[in-house]
Amino acid sequence: MTGTWALIRLILRRDRVLLPVWITISSLLPASIASATAGLYADQAARDAFAAASMGNPAQLAMRGVIYDASVGDLTAWTLGSSGALIGGLISILLVIRHTRAEEETGRRELLSSGVVGRHAPLAAALAVVLAANLLLGLLSVPGLVGNGLPAGSSLLFGLSAAAGGWAFAAVAALTAQLTASSGTARGIAITVGGLLFVMRSLADSGGITWLAWLSPFGWVRLARPYAGDRWWVLGLVVVFTAALAVAAFALSTRRDVAGGLMAAPQGPAAGALRGVFGLAGRLQWGTLAGFGIGFCLLGALLGVAARGLDAQVGTPQFRELAATVGGSGARISDVFFTFVMYVLSQLVTGAALVSALRARREEAAGRAELLLSAPVGRLRWALSHLVFAIAGPALLLAVLGAAAGFAYNGDVARVAGATLAYLPAVWTVVGAVTLLFGVLPRLASAMSWTMLGLILLVDLLAEFRLATGFVLNLSPFVHVPPMLLGGISSPVAPLLGLTVIAGVMTATGLAFLRRRDLAPSA
Repeated sequence: MTGTWALIRLILRRDRVLLPVWITISSLLPASIASATAGLYADQAARDAFAAASMGNPAQLAMRGVIYDASVGDLTAWTLGSSGALIGGLISILLVIRHTRAEEETGRRELLSSGVVGRHAPLAAALAVVLAANLLLGLLSVPGLVGNGLPAGSSLLFGLSAAAGGWAFAAVAALTAQLTASSGTARGIAITVGGLLFVMRSLADSGGITWLAWLSPFGWVRLARPYAGDRWWVLGLVVVFTAALAVAAFALSTRRDVAGGLMAAPQGPAAGALRGVFGLAGRLQWGTLAGFGIGFCLLGALLGVAARGLDAQVGTPQFRELAATVGGSGARISDVFFTFVMYVLSQLVTGAALVSALRARREEAAGRAELLLSAPVGRLRWALSHLVFAIAGPALLLAVLGAAAGFAYNGDVARVAGATLAYLPAVWTVVGAVTLLFGVLPRLASAMSWTMLGLILLVDLLAEFRLATGFVLNLSPFVHVPPMLLGGISSPVAPLLGLTVIAGVMTATGLAFLRRRDLAPSA
């Protein structure tokens, strides 16, 4: 552990903007949601009616879980439980991978290790910073909740449960960082694991398989039941889970070489033909894409199983009213379920697309792009060789997700897959923005890209309580995607075409800037 404190200070210096912004927004958000909840549902009767409608909606059950008590506090915890764990978990994964596996991939870890730095110090420093940041944002959220008239003890439990999601996925990322030599692959595995754990909690609440919630950190966040019984002991599950994975990560780190992974990459010449830069990009990207494909196939199958029988079981008047408001009074319950869930999972696919879109930047930062471009290879060909995976990859993942869900539901593959693919232009819009950042601000492209995805998730959450409307809400490309399964849309092609054009313009602009700027080999 020698040198851990020095590496902690280095991480704090490198993330001196990202960490304060994340902690500030995350700690202020619960108080805002509590205030908005009290304003929207002024009396107990209104809150009871909202809770009854939400519990009759399988999509809400899948996305948020069960409402235990229709109080302002529990509705706030219900709103932010899974969503907060999803956003906090994503940021924790990115930070841990950034300061462990990515450091090894670029060679900086080996340089640091030549000094007085113990083998476990880099992983210990990364975990210490990320765990402390999650704990701090949870504790800072307590005064705002108490200021809204909520009980102090329950507010503290809520703050700690908010930190718990980040703790769990920081440990997941620490473990996946030991498995592979690629930071992108390690990041992808961790995000896929997070998606599977989210679906497990969704199945527990919407599919009646209640015991699954006890196997997922997303389930533990709600099973702690702040403001509805205060089960403090549930947080012990998070501590045990985090400690077990962290210990496993430290143990596995001693069984591999620096810059290597337990899953060894193939050595020697590539098998088969490696034709030009596109063949090289394919060799670099196919493993990550295949891993995501398997993960999303499993996610889709689980969702299809969860949707079986919904049309016959949950036809409440409140739900029919909800179906009418989102686009189709005659829509089936399963249609609304898929619409809500695919909306969120399309953003998870966007995360996979960012991994592919930023691969070129990683090659540039490591200095490998400069060596490649010294050969008779143009910049555009090199950039397009990676960009094609960022464009075609999400199309494949969305198709696999929708097809698996439709097949597992009732065999209606074409209908569900087609509705899922409607989110592709929104994903392309984010990829276009990433390409623009890569061309204009290469050194900031990675951090700004993931921050942008986090802000999109945050805007969608705030929109539910009318805290993000108008121009701010319209900044999210996903709100412009029509609900294809619900019908009632006069011209569904127009918004999708508009998003595709915007994506194309930003991509072309980014590539134009790439042709004219200097290479930026250092991150």
